[in-house]
Amino acid sequence: MFQPPSSFARRRFAALAFAFAAAGTVAAPAAAQNFPTHPLRMVVAYAPGGATDIVGRMFAQEMSEILGQSVVLENRAGGGTLVGTESVRRSAPDGYTLLFGTNAFVITPLLHDTKTYDPVADFQPIGQATVQSLGILVTPGLKLRTVKEFIEYAKANPGKINFASSGNGSAQHLAGEAFAKAAGIKMVHVPYKGTGPAMADLLAGRVDVMFSSLVGNMEHVAEGRLVLIATTGLSRSPATPNVPTVDESGLKGFQAETWQAILAPAGTPGPVAQRLNEALVKAGKSPKIIQTLAAQGMEVRTTSAEELRQLLVRDTTQYKALLQQTKNTLQ
Repeated sequence: MFQPPSSFARRRFAALAFAFAAAGTVAAPAAAQNFPTHPLRMVVAYAPGGATDIVGRMFAQEMSEILGQSVVLENRAGGGTLVGTESVRRSAPDGYTLLFGTNAFVITPLLHDTKTYDPVADFQPIGQATVQSLGILVTPGLKLRTVKEFIEYAKANPGKINFASSGNGSAQHLAGEAFAKAAGIKMVHVPYKGTGPAMADLLAGRVDVMFSSLVGNMEHVAEGRLVLIATTGLSRSPATPNVPTVDESGLKGFQAETWQAILAPAGTPGPVAQRLNEALVKAGKSPKIIQTLAAQGMEVRTTSAEELRQLLVRDTTQYKALLQQTKNTLQ
């Protein structure tokens, strides 16, 4: 027969519970203070050579110096960023495995009929790193120099223009779809496994246009291998002040910006996430990163974890609406 514990036993249990709780509150800050004790892994869900890979390596290098441990970048492309993202979601929530993600982190789950991951519930935001408008890069062979000429050509040749992207569900993909809808034209989407392979085919003239970051591509524009006809922010990029925006070129209100951010698996201890955010913010103050990215039209914009969480919630709503309009699904 069950006997209730004595008052002494209850007091003893309460004292032990309090002691364990107190120990936990002391241990958490101590763990953050000692973190990290060995190298970290930062996953980029794209092939090497693209803008996210380039910027991710810059932040990884700076954060390595700040944290006193190597932050090793790992490229894991495939599945429209799903392969790399899922590898991070399944990792131990200890702060040693991170994702250097983009807008596609929010978009990819929306493209699947079956449940994949929840960008908010399954990950611990660390902080946003950058923001950037895209450039509309056209192969010189088309002999198009303005948005007006591009739209006129596309209307005269419906479905003839194809545009490359880093994959189904990427921000590049949806920017192209949004542009086509706003301009009233039809283009054929050609998805690749990363920006690098897509850009290689654009340079070779095997595809016609790409809505892409300017990071790593300004030299191609300067040397005439690609033509930059417009940028997609509401204001001109500081890196290309003489290039008009799509809004200025006739499609009023058109805007498409990309961001990059760092995330960890859900359950990562708060103090560890805070330590990582502090390293990210400090890295974002590096003159080398600021100047290098500014020259490529990218703005360093580091935020708190909560600000990134709010961005994820907002983008989920906006991209869901865009996908419903364009009716894009993964095959």
